[in-house]
Amino acid sequence: MNAGKTVLLYARDLIFASRIQDVVERLGGRVQVVEDAASLAEGLGEVPALAVVEMGAAEQEDWIAAIHYARKWTRGVPIIAFGPHVNVAAREAARRAQCDYVWSKSRFVREFPALAARYLQPGDHIRGCDEPLPELVREGLALFNRGEYYQCHDALEAAWFAESRDCRDLYQGILQLAIALHHIQQENFTGADKVLRRAINKFQRLPARCQGVNVAHLHALARDLRNRLLELGPERIDEFPRDLFPKIEAQPAGPYGPGTR
Repeated sequence: MNAGKTVLLYARDLIFASRIQDVVERLGGRVQVVEDAASLAEGLGEVPALAVVEMGAAEQEDWIAAIHYARKWTRGVPIIAFGPHVNVAAREAARRAQCDYVWSKSRFVREFPALAARYLQPGDHIRGCDEPLPELVREGLALFNRGEYYQCHDALEAAWFAESRDCRDLYQGILQLAIALHHIQQENFTGADKVLRRAINKFQRLPARCQGVNVAHLHALARDLRNRLLELGPERIDEFPRDLFPKIEAQPAGPYGPGTR
């Protein structure tokens, strides 16, 4: 699944950009380069695992606009800003723009490979994924599989609040997928697209399997659903094939079993 994960890159330094690309590709991901803030919208169609922005002068607006745009449309996706360590004003501007990481170039070189691996190749560090699904989540899945998408919200939300470990992203991702399907039933294109993006981001933060659920398949499925939604557009959302709506099964936690059909 890593081949489907994208790092969105806005950078002026082409040599540095090539180094970033090398790191990402070694981890099985791909870099999507955008040239300005205006073109960032197209890049966000992929729901990136990370967004990386090179800082310019603090008084230059384009890179700051890119950060604001990325924050607006990539809720939950980490944004890394990097630049010369002497550019104090730019670093402050990046922090005000709510970047998750604001690094000098030297720190970026040291720490980016590990951070990229965390998001492109999530694995055993996700605590709780080797445990069985909580009963509340099983209740939510039963409602999901009956097509009661809105009703499964309460059970999954309660499970999410009760869990403090990162495995809770699984519960929220399934919840968001359910709400997206509810929006499709209601012919709410904007709502379905927004929540599908959030579900994709949650699934791509998790390992291929978590608590007996085939997360890799859910990730691919959510992407396919969104691609079909975008193909139809708001004018034809009523034509969305209901046979594409999935069912989710949980197998015993461990390395085997399909988890989703």
